[in-house]
Amino acid sequence: MVNFETQSGENSIQLSHAETDALLAAVSEQLNLNTFNPDDQKILKQMIESMGDSRGMVRLSFAEALGKVGKPVTPLLMEAVANHPNPVVRRASTKTLTLIADPIAVPTLVNALLNDEDTVVKASSVGAMAKIGEAAVPALLKILASSEYPESAKGYAVWA
Repeated sequence: MVNFETQSGENSIQLSHAETDALLAAVSEQLNLNTFNPDDQKILKQMIESMGDSRGMVRLSFAEALGKVGKPVTPLLMEAVANHPNPVVRRASTKTLTLIADPIAVPTLVNALLNDEDTVVKASSVGAMAKIGEAAVPALLKILASSEYPESAKGYAVWA
C-alpha cells in the first residue's frame, strides 16, 4: 500500500514534481498488482490534487489511475468539482468522472454545468453526463424545459 508522506508536512497535499512522480509510480504499480487500497482517503486526495500538476501527461496519468480506482473515488471527485479553487483540478476531476460514469455524480455535474465559471468544466460536466447516460436524462430534460437556465446551459444539455 502507498504510505506517501509529503516533505511539506503531514496535513499538506501539495507535492513537488519529484513527489508527484513518486506517487504516480507507486500508485501505478499497486494498481497493476491489484494491491491498491481504494479506502486510503489521503492517497486519493493526493491523486486528485496532483491533477493540478503543470504537466499534462501527469494529469492524464492520474485521471486514468483514478478511473481504474472507480466508484470509491467518486465522492472525492465530486467534492473537487464542486469546491476546488483550481479550475485545472475541477476540469480534470470532471473528466475523470466521465471515466467512472457513476450516476451519483449527476447532481454535482448539473451544478457544475449551471454554476462553474470555467467553460471547460461546464463542457466536461456534460460529457460526463452523456457517458453516465440514462440516469442523467431527467436532469438534462429539466434544464432544457426550464426558462430559468441560460441558453448556453441548454446548448450544452442538447449536446449530451
